[in-house]
Amino acid sequence: MHSTRFILVNTSHPGNVGATARAMKVMGFQDLVLVRPRFADVLVQDETLAFASGATEVLERARVVGSLADAL
Repeated sequence: MHSTRFILVNTSHPGNVGATARAMKVMGFQDLVLVRPRFADVLVQDETLAFASGATEVLERARVVGSLADAL
């Protein structure tokens, strides 16, 4: 399970990033990569943190990259 990476491309809603982090934590995943999100600070926005509901360690480990190739 540790080799599985979740990649979100061009996310526009911080709540989706937070909800993804929460779902990943519940399932035991930790590797989240965002490709060109709408907001550069999406990982620390209040809405992201609220939707993450305790999955802040997933957000802290998440990376923001400029292309899908970089995410892979």
